Amino acid sequence: MSSVSTRKVRLKTSIASAILAALCSANVYAEEALSEKKTKKIEKITVVGATTNSEITPTELENYQANDLGDIFRHTPSVTIGGSLGIAQKIFVRGMEDSMVNVTVDGAPQTSTLFHHIGRVAIEPELLRSVQVQAGAGEATSGTGAVGGAIRFKTKNADDMLANGEQFGGMIKANYFSNDGHKESVSLYGKVTDSIGVLASYVNVSRNNMDDGDGEELYGTASDQELGFIKISADLTDNQDLTLSYEIRKEEGEFGKQTNWAPLKGDPLFESWGERETLVLNHAWYLNSLVNLETTLYQTESSFKRELFTWDASIQTTGFDIRNTSDIGDHSITYGVEQKVDKVHSSSYEEFGGVFDEKGTVTGVYAQDHWQISDELILSFGARYDAYELDHDGIEANWIKVEGKWVVETDANGKPVTSIDSFSTDKQDGFSGNIGFEYSFTDSLKLSAGYAQALRGRQVADAFTVGELSHNENLSAEDVENTELGLIYNDGTWLFEASAYLSVINGVVFDKFKGREGVFYENIGDLETNGIELVAGYQAGDFDVIVSYNHNNVELNNAPFVWPDANDPSGYSTVVLDGVDMSAYEFGGLGNSAADSFNINFNYDLSEQIKLGMSYNHVASLNDIDVFYRSMELEWVTQLETINKPGYDVVDAYITYEPLNNLRFDLSIQNLLDESYISHGSVADYGSITGYENVVGIKERGRDIRLSVSYKF
Repeated sequence: MSSVSTRKVRLKTSIASAILAALCSANVYAEEALSEKKTKKIEKITVVGATTNSEITPTELENYQANDLGDIFRHTPSVTIGGSLGIAQKIFVRGMEDSMVNVTVDGAPQTSTLFHHIGRVAIEPELLRSVQVQAGAGEATSGTGAVGGAIRFKTKNADDMLANGEQFGGMIKANYFSNDGHKESVSLYGKVTDSIGVLASYVNVSRNNMDDGDGEELYGTASDQELGFIKISADLTDNQDLTLSYEIRKEEGEFGKQTNWAPLKGDPLFESWGERETLVLNHAWYLNSLVNLETTLYQTESSFKRELFTWDASIQTTGFDIRNTSDIGDHSITYGVEQKVDKVHSSSYEEFGGVFDEKGTVTGVYAQDHWQISDELILSFGARYDAYELDHDGIEANWIKVEGKWVVETDANGKPVTSIDSFSTDKQDGFSGNIGFEYSFTDSLKLSAGYAQALRGRQVADAFTVGELSHNENLSAEDVENTELGLIYNDGTWLFEASAYLSVINGVVFDKFKGREGVFYENIGDLETNGIELVAGYQAGDFDVIVSYNHNNVELNNAPFVWPDANDPSGYSTVVLDGVDMSAYEFGGLGNSAADSFNINFNYDLSEQIKLGMSYNHVASLNDIDVFYRSMELEWVTQLETINKPGYDVVDAYITYEPLNNLRFDLSIQNLLDESYISHGSVADYGSITGYENVVGIKERGRDIRLSVSYKF
């Protein structure tokens, strides 16, 4: 589905239509490869039978002066962001956490989790050329482990920044946020030769503690961020190009013990440091209709260090994706091979507390065919094979209690007493397929339907709990089945989209904390998401408006829980439940329930120099959510409790003014009405339950007036 903040060009050709057009013109596309290389290079997500895709453009991000993930996806109905603190933000696509989504930056996956109380995706909106969202499992080309869909961030290059006829240029930009901070950036770009372009950017962000809609200070939300980025683009020949990019992003601040919870006034804060480095090489060779070869090589290293527990962890991901597209008659066939290797390292950076490493390797082979059966009908079908392998090595310290404090046991020579814990999982592999169609009743009215499978084996562990793992020899790979149905009408003025979906992850894997047994990866049931999305849009001249409605339900079925039972001789009994609501506190890494949402977004070009817009987002209440299923297993509580997620209404507005081609002023107001609320993507408020007063997600920021000025030279 088109993003709620769709601009008028996108209203005329919505994402679903753009994808269809790309598929239907596969042969023409190949013939124009040489003359339209820049168009060809833009990666498009083509999903079996989906009308729920969305794309976010730089214009949308600039208009609302996006700062973090919450701003990037603020107007995308299928996506919910948890937390207002950047380092702790998590992405939920149709209620499923981003750990189940294949997230890439220029083709480089952002994988695994450094710490379950922080997010795993960090990106600077200033750099983005586009953001593409595939909701739900899709085609074979979606990547490894895409059981919940895919999000692809694409960064800018020199050509995106240079005006026609320019060889060199630059841009300086300054932002002020009333709630509460500032941001500065400088970019230099140009053509070193006619065929080689370079873009270099530096971004600095400094934030103080924010205030919520009630004017209360959000303690522990101040942070500083720095980013450096360089990208070299080269046209090697008339039909061959190469890009090499390097990005380093740092963030530090003093945060609460559980980073995504709201610390109480007076609670201790702990210095924390996060960093990500990504190196990506992309090569494309458009030779003819049979050879359209794209190669991606990448390495990403992320780290997170905390003053608390003097804990340090890192994840290194390296890999490649090589794919070719051949247009043969009425068929456009994409096929390839990819491999990704994740290495997790965790240790203490002061006193020895153990050293733990995990290495996970996944190799995939795939093929996808788009068959233009007739002018009205296109059939898409494909398959992929994935194989997962994992090795775990740990040197564990022996902890003992001395005078009420846990310390590492030492021998007579003062050296730590340790034990070695190593294991390897059996290879988890299998095939997954997909099939779908799109039928055009007229040029404006189209029907699509599809069925897709995906498979995911054991991933490398949370770097914080990797030292507490117990090996489960009976663990099975997850497999997902996703079914979608969509109808779209788009005549260039009016737009209507309706879609419904049902996705089930069979045998979903959860890193389950089991008290003294440590962390135990288990298949805990079937995770189901189902819902509908509705969109209506209208464009007249310089005005466009989009209205959307999103309903999603995410729950766990066929889920066994071992609860205390005084009537059973063993003292315990197993209950198997359906309809278990997802909550971020209990089921972190899986999903989070959110209520229905209703969005209105409009944009108006007052003149060539002045543009303005406003958006309204209503999220309904979600009440009587049962919680503590796992806490009862651990005997922390004796009964289930219920929590509520209150609804909220958020209004945003912007106006841009470009008096000159190289000078732009932006004014945007986030949360215009100063609403006080916790996002449904955050940890909910458990504060009314005795003993859980500190389990409360961080509120969203209150009214934030953002001013920016940018100058190109």
